[in-house]
Parts: sequence; structure tokens; C-alpha cells
Amino acid sequence: MVKHILMCLLLVIAVGKTQDVDSLIDHAVALYETRHLDEANLAKSESILEGIVENDPENVRALYELSKVCYQLGDGVEKKGEKLDYYKRGRDYGREAKELDDESPDAHFWYMVNVGRIGQTKGVLNSLFLVPDVKKSIERVLELDPGHIGALDAQAMLYYELPGFLGGSLKKSAASLNEGIALDSNYALLYVDMAKVQIKKKDYEKARWYLNRLLEIDSPTYEADYILDDKPEALQILDEIKDK
Repeated sequence: MVKHILMCLLLVIAVGKTQDVDSLIDHAVALYETRHLDEANLAKSESILEGIVENDPENVRALYELSKVCYQLGDGVEKKGEKLDYYKRGRDYGREAKELDDESPDAHFWYMVNVGRIGQTKGVLNSLFLVPDVKKSIERVLELDPGHIGALDAQAMLYYELPGFLGGSLKKSAASLNEGIALDSNYALLYVDMAKVQIKKKDYEKARWYLNRLLEIDSPTYEADYILDDKPEALQILDEIKDK
């Protein structure tokens, strides 16, 4: 099936039908967003996007969508080296996208996400030099799109993870998360991250409230993220703090 799609892709690129290429990207995105229904969908999405980028290396949307897929693939493997390989590929695709179109918030965002994941994988002490780049990218996304909830969450977690002398602040973290929740109350990751902030403040009752609120969401903004990541993490954290 994927081979057939890629053969069609070569044909539409050859005749310059941009709309058809956009439709293939739409299909790749749909596969990514339904990876909870079939784990093979993520690899199919990657193959389609790689084919597009190979034949149209300046397709900004294909580049940042492939950057997103690489981030997800990196999250899905256990070995540190394999994780870093995926995140570095995602970083490079994101960098290419933002260099081609500095006005694309998604290009800056997925570049930043992969850079952040590289830092998290290497550990804080080995990645402090990445912080200015991550911060700059978040600021650029929010400059282009002040309501970009992914960037608001990333900003919150940067405040959460950094020590105070480097700009960390639980108050600022919570403020960014509250802004995101006000914009989209079905964005499940915000509740997980808010719970983490409350736990760091030792307010376990409030942490449980946010986690239980997540479990009540009927129509999550990103269903695959909710089913595969956010809900399981919420349940795990609830279990960890049940006696606190």
C-alpha cells in the first residue's frame, strides 16, 4: 500500500499537482493521528512524508510533519542511542522547515520539541547549553501564534524544569498552563503537566483534581495522545500519589 502511494507521489510531483501532494500530506497526518488504532500507521506516515521530502525537499509542511513523526518515533523506543537518532532527525527536518519559512509556527515548534527531547535524553547537566535555543524557539512560536497551546505547554514545562537561578518558576509554569486550559479545555497534556507542578508544590489534592479532570474528558483534542500517553500517565501518577 505504501509503495503504491509513493509511486503515485512521484507521478503527481512530476506533473506539479501541489494539491495532490497536499492530499498525501493530509493522509500522512491522518495516519499519525490514528496511530492508536493501528501501530503500523506511524511507520506508514513516516514513509509517505519521507517520499515527499525526498522529491520535494523544500515542502515546508512535509518537513515539519516529518519532524513531528520523528519525535513520536523517538518517544516510542527505549534505547538512548535510538531515541537520539530520531530526535536529531526531527531536529534537522524542523530546522530545514523553519529556515525555508520563518513565519511557520509549526516549523519552529517541532524543531524546538526535538531539541528539547535531545536535552531531556542527555540529561540536564549535559544539555543546559540547549536552553537558550529552546526558549528562543518557544518565544518565536508564541510571537507568530499567541494561542499555540503546544508552545504554551512547552513554556510551562521549561519554567517547571529549570532551576530558579536559570529562570525556573512554578508560578509562571502554572500561569502558562492555565492560559492553555482556558484556550482548550480538552487538551489533555495540560492537566498532566499541571498535576506535576502541583506535586512539586506538594499540593497533592490539587494534583489529583487535575488528573481526575483529565479522566473526565470525553472528546480529547488529540485522541491518540490521550489514549496512548496522557491517560496512562495520569493513572500512573494518581497511583503514585494515592497515599499523599
